[in-house]
Amino acid sequence: MTALPATTPEHYLTGTSAMTIPDGEAAFVNWHFVDTFLEGRASFRVAGRNFPDTSALLGTAGVRECAAILRGSGVPLPAGSTFYAANRDRAFLDLLLGNLQQGHRPDHLSIADYTDAEADAEHLRVEIRRLRDRLKDAAQIRLLDEWLALQ
Repeated sequence: MTALPATTPEHYLTGTSAMTIPDGEAAFVNWHFVDTFLEGRASFRVAGRNFPDTSALLGTAGVRECAAILRGSGVPLPAGSTFYAANRDRAFLDLLLGNLQQGHRPDHLSIADYTDAEADAEHLRVEIRRLRDRLKDAAQIRLLDEWLALQ
């Protein structure tokens, strides 16, 4: 079983593993969550460690402390410990930006695959446009624009 990585507000869990963490408002646990956190069959991306640090462009928006949510969903975390992870939108933006920073068009990402409702999809599109406005690298902007045209 893969142990959970140590996290901080600056070095938080991101990517698809973070996306499976419930938002704390609903008692929903999907099979991806079970595989990832209860059966330990996942690799973990930690921002600034084994995944690009996106904080220069995204700040701390969408990074949350979620130890209580994980404990409430059956993940054995030591009492008093903290665990930081990206919320769904931040994890998606991290994946998107991480690919751009590595010079890859993120064709494997689809807004429709990561949102449940059109309102959520539109919110994510707004956040992506805000991110685009902050990009300085022309190659990254071109890759993002090409990807957006396919969304």
